Amino acid sequence: MRRPRLIILVLTTCLLAAACSSSSPSSGTSATTGGEKVAAPAVLNMAFNADMQVPDPDIFYEVEGNVVMTSVYEGLIQYAPNSNTFLPLLAESWTISPDGLTYTFQLRPGVMFHDGTTMTSHDAEVSFERRTALGAVSAPGYMLADVAGYDTPAPLTFVIHLKDPVSPFLDYLASPYGPKVSSATALAAHAGNDMTQTWLKTHDAGSGPYTISQFVPGDHYTLSAFPGYWGTQPQVTEIHIAILPNITTQQLELQDGQLQLIMHGLSKQDIASYQGNPKFQVQRFPANFKAMLMVNENKGIFKSQALRTALQSDINRQQIVDDVFGSQNAQVSTQMYPIGELPLNLAVDTPTYDPSVLAAAVKGLADKNVDIGYTTDDPRNQQAAEIIQTELQAAGLNATVRGITLAVTFDLPENPSQAPDLLMTTQNPDASAPDNWARIFENTAGSLNWLQCSVPAADAEMDLGLHSTTTAGVQQHYGMAGDLLQKAGCFDNIADVKEVLVAQAGYTNWVHQLSALFTVRFASLKLSS
Repeated sequence: MRRPRLIILVLTTCLLAAACSSSSPSSGTSATTGGEKVAAPAVLNMAFNADMQVPDPDIFYEVEGNVVMTSVYEGLIQYAPNSNTFLPLLAESWTISPDGLTYTFQLRPGVMFHDGTTMTSHDAEVSFERRTALGAVSAPGYMLADVAGYDTPAPLTFVIHLKDPVSPFLDYLASPYGPKVSSATALAAHAGNDMTQTWLKTHDAGSGPYTISQFVPGDHYTLSAFPGYWGTQPQVTEIHIAILPNITTQQLELQDGQLQLIMHGLSKQDIASYQGNPKFQVQRFPANFKAMLMVNENKGIFKSQALRTALQSDINRQQIVDDVFGSQNAQVSTQMYPIGELPLNLAVDTPTYDPSVLAAAVKGLADKNVDIGYTTDDPRNQQAAEIIQTELQAAGLNATVRGITLAVTFDLPENPSQAPDLLMTTQNPDASAPDNWARIFENTAGSLNWLQCSVPAADAEMDLGLHSTTTAGVQQHYGMAGDLLQKAGCFDNIADVKEVLVAQAGYTNWVHQLSALFTVRFASLKLSS
């Protein structure tokens, strides 16, 4: 049912995927065939591996679909390409009070929303207030939890007052899940009895370079370039996204020219097959994306910290990088945080590979069973888990491997008896700040701390870092938190994984942000002629 529908859509020039703004781009090179430039179509077709949530900027909170949301909506600021630094977006400039409690943004004049209205500070205030008012329905609503109130002293001046200093607050605003500015007029006109939730399931109220022209849940989404966009008009004029869960089918359609790119899901071998083929290009980007092994301190043999420490020496990280990801697509992790969040000399995690340490530690154990789980959202997790299984068996342990769906994984804190002894997973934070990694995955109360490791001293350092108002203070406290977590042995960082996409030749000027997985700025792409 899916493939014939895609062919029909291609023939009628409906198209695929999306992206956001136009800050300083990273360079790309046109591939050539027979000495001629390969023409890239202005209508771009791509596919998602799974359906996305509703395209509501205050409800959406997943990875698949980022490319839609960041193409249609814009926030006040953005990350620079492949960097943790901030650039203007809908705000041209901003200041922060010395006490870290007041943020004042000067908004960009002449920004038109997709409904034809012009942005003012009133739109920003209404948009931010909506996210908070949605309460538990808004999973990313935590980013505004410390807001005390807003002021709009002028049409293009927007002021945010915080209850307490929040060191990653600018990161929240630059995050792909951060608060976006929507048309207050559109929100009011379609409010209904659910604060515009129903209307925003299939429409948008954004200001981005693309607008939603079709949104058919479970089938396809179409984005069209917005002619009134305040920035440079995109050369990619239309994007169609089909839902194609089978990566083999996606590859066949890429090779046939029905798709122009595959954003993710390709194996090391798949990627290598496109490398050097002049009809295609492989783009690699650094990302806040880490392969890690969570260790259960609450059950099994790894309740012993000594055994958790010995386990750190038994993981052949380089083998996993080489065999599972490929050395071009990942590198051995050396820190407790994703690349770039802290200076390299802080929160260091570089255990020496020595399998004899674990072999000696497990001798004489009455219980030698180890249950290794892996999250099934990424097939590479299974490959890594099986390498770890081999290592543990060589050390004298009876290690078994099983897959765990994400739905079950998210429920493990409520069902600890179902939790494995070890859990292999690949994760990314919401934003490029150390708090977004440590507090979500490794804090005692972390929502994605699936095996419920608790290091209270590290939690305390995170809290100090969260409310610090200086860069030195932030680095000191999160560095100390990382050191404490490393010593506890609950989180073994294995690899820093790159974003890798494969596209037809002819597209250049790729722009990527560290924290926005499965996403590039399609509005910045240039087409060969």
